Amino acid sequence: MKRPMEGGESCARALSWSKSLVRRWFNIKSKAQDFHSDNVFGQGADDEWSTFPVRETCKVGKSKAERPYKESTDQAHRGKFVLDAAEVTETLEYRIFVATWNVGGKSPPSNLNLEDWLRASPLADIYVLGFQEIVPLNAGNVLGTEDNGPAKKWVSLIRKALNNLLDASSNGGYQTHSLVSNPVVEQNDHIGCSSTGQRNSSFFHRHSFQSWGLSMRMDEDIMAPQVRLDHRYSVCDQVIFGSRQSDYDPSYRLNGFYDDEYMNGDSPGAVVFSPTSHGHAASSTEERDGSTGHSRYCLLASKQMVGIFLTVWVKREIRDSIRNLKVSCVGRGLMGYLGNKGSISISLSFHQTSFCFICSHLTSGQKEGDELRRNSDVMEILRKTRFPPVHGDEKSPETILEHDRIIWLGDLNYRIALSHRSAKALVEMRNWNALLEKDQLRLEQRCGGVFEGWNEGRIYFPPTYKYSNNSDQYSGDVMNQKEKCRTPAWCDRILWYGRGLNQLSYFRGESRFSDHRPVSSIFTVEVESIKHNKI
Repeated sequence: MKRPMEGGESCARALSWSKSLVRRWFNIKSKAQDFHSDNVFGQGADDEWSTFPVRETCKVGKSKAERPYKESTDQAHRGKFVLDAAEVTETLEYRIFVATWNVGGKSPPSNLNLEDWLRASPLADIYVLGFQEIVPLNAGNVLGTEDNGPAKKWVSLIRKALNNLLDASSNGGYQTHSLVSNPVVEQNDHIGCSSTGQRNSSFFHRHSFQSWGLSMRMDEDIMAPQVRLDHRYSVCDQVIFGSRQSDYDPSYRLNGFYDDEYMNGDSPGAVVFSPTSHGHAASSTEERDGSTGHSRYCLLASKQMVGIFLTVWVKREIRDSIRNLKVSCVGRGLMGYLGNKGSISISLSFHQTSFCFICSHLTSGQKEGDELRRNSDVMEILRKTRFPPVHGDEKSPETILEHDRIIWLGDLNYRIALSHRSAKALVEMRNWNALLEKDQLRLEQRCGGVFEGWNEGRIYFPPTYKYSNNSDQYSGDVMNQKEKCRTPAWCDRILWYGRGLNQLSYFRGESRFSDHRPVSSIFTVEVESIKHNKI
């Protein structure tokens, strides 16, 4: 016979349950706020999707490259010799593929082929892929236990696509178009502002990766290539709004935003995993490309907060040059705290250069004044995102703006400040310049309301939202009374901040998987590395 609970015991359990629920609701740091990464430290052939827990403290793992540098620095302080920073460091160049996709709460089928989406020539060294609404944003998912089933499916599909592309590229299994050879517009250079050229009547009718599993097949270990020209629109020109001292003065460091609402100065959900590095990447593009045939992409880190999901993938040969992995989540949804809206940020150090990738899903709505709520989301994300300090590394960034290279991606939800009829008329004319003049994000940047000093490439592709189900028609074009009518808008964006980032292309995909079209960008990034022959 069970003993009835006494009043004190009942109150204690209720209090414990209440704290647990509050921590879940308000996204406060706990052991559940871990990130996932491949277990690449062993000699096993298969990668494992492992969970790395919160560390009480973070110690810097000294790589072979760093140890002699520290020793030489100590000797310099003792007066034995002095080396200028330029003499002991060199600048390497890498490629980063960045993409954002709101998948509308749909779980991907096992035969969804992502190779068309992720294909680039040459393949990138790092892939940063952000998703929104990987689960439906209903009360069960927002308030209940996190459903990570779709996240695992996306990881599996991304891994398969990246490694298939890498194998095919090294074996010459197919030809890929270059996103750099014609970086302004890859097809139909009349798109955007050019007044010349004949319009393509099949603009929205192209092969895309909504036709699952049709691009590349493995049949008895033989790659059967099907050359598919991706009609993607990209640009290398950048648009800069505002200016700051840090844009041109390398010695200037921004002061971060401080959050006094959380204990110990940590943002909710800040976690850290800092493995020890044991090597360094090849010092030239030729050396790195030469070993491609023996390389595989591995999952560096992934993090989910309700429907937001951010993953970072790297070629295996550069994995050991990355350290100080840290993750921070900020909820901006219901009550201003829940995770149905907000951001996930991943911080890392690549050689001697710090990077921060922010994936966000901002407040929705197309009513007048909703853009101010989105501005507030951005400012709160900048203010509340906190990364734990790294023990022994005084330069370890703790805020977003303290990083050397910053890329912000996601469904920012900024709309077009026009009526539905006026916006649709400009879309039909493909007059993107006139439409962008009323783009809320551009308008808010110009007046200094948000993202001051941040950069975005010129947009030469159609609005990415909102499409009818499994259609190339915008919502409202199809006579469906159950369908919500939304004004077309560029909700899905990629911006960057800091020096050493050069955008090569900015384009959208054409999958019909959701009511959004994925948006991607390719960057070359400068990374500072130690010259081993000078140490």
